[in-house]
Amino acid sequence: MKILIAGGGTGGHIYPLIPVGEELRKHGHEVIFIGRRESIEERVAKKYGFTVQYVRASLFDLNILKFVKFAIFSINGFFDALKIVGKTKPDKILGGGGYVSLPILLAGILKGVPVYLYEQNTIPGRTNLIFSRFARLVFLGFEDIKNHFGSKGVFVGNPVRKEVINQDKKTALEFFKFEDKFTLLAFGGSGGAYKLNKIIAEAIPELIENEIQIIFITGVKFFDEFKSLSNHKNLRIYPYLDEMGYAYAVSTVAVTRGGAMTLSELILNNVYSIVVPFPYARDNHQFYNAKYFENYGCVSVIKEEDLTKDILVKKIVDFKNDFHIINLECAKFYPRDAEKRIVELLEEDK
Repeated sequence: MKILIAGGGTGGHIYPLIPVGEELRKHGHEVIFIGRRESIEERVAKKYGFTVQYVRASLFDLNILKFVKFAIFSINGFFDALKIVGKTKPDKILGGGGYVSLPILLAGILKGVPVYLYEQNTIPGRTNLIFSRFARLVFLGFEDIKNHFGSKGVFVGNPVRKEVINQDKKTALEFFKFEDKFTLLAFGGSGGAYKLNKIIAEAIPELIENEIQIIFITGVKFFDEFKSLSNHKNLRIYPYLDEMGYAYAVSTVAVTRGGAMTLSELILNNVYSIVVPFPYARDNHQFYNAKYFENYGCVSVIKEEDLTKDILVKKIVDFKNDFHIINLECAKFYPRDAEKRIVELLEEDK
């Protein structure tokens, strides 16, 4: 089977598609990723050894200049996609949501290629909602949204790269030069988060006084402002960290945003999370992602408008003081092998 996989624009839209591609490849299928030139999806797919073919795509925006760019790129991207579908003659197309998948899904439908969708969030994206009526199946990261897709929706969980779960803790402690004790992981997702960073930075001295080790990932564009904090003995500060599996392995609690993939990775590593959802995320989907996991006792949600240094310190220190009597079993209730289930369904659906 030859399959085209399209998704990108953000790390959250490309990273979960990588384990699906790897599982397909393991089964002997030919996999081609579709994305933009010099993009995150191109970098990530090539890093994992996949062939990439290119479409032009741009984010929808009501700003007149950005809308003109969107319209031009969409038209050109559609013709790019038609050429790719005509040349590669795929058996199936998998779209991972977002504007990058739009041209190839449209071309596939017009060419009569079976189309499948993957939705990672608790609030479905526009592209997946639009194309779901043409899709054969929609793979869901959260079971709560099955009502949006009817009988086509199949809850599988979010596929997570193997290198970010179940890393050896001893090796990870050696990597960070940490002791085996209570550790906080603080990060705002792939791009960082300025307000969250600022409050974390203010909290660091008190947290270290409470014998808490800290891994602080600022995001590349914010690193220069916060790098002077690295003088603290029990603090490791990075602009970006490739070895997130090690960070999860040593961490007891995390402070983060509410991206679906970030939360899925933390849950599967059994790391309790204090989530500060990005308040301007489309349809407030980060808040609802976090509330889903809060129902299982694995997440505590704080709105950004309510977050202060004192509230954050109290939340973390209280959790540290009670940690010895808390039995976290978050990893048990969330699917661990979503990519295997997706590939199984793709193979079964004729």
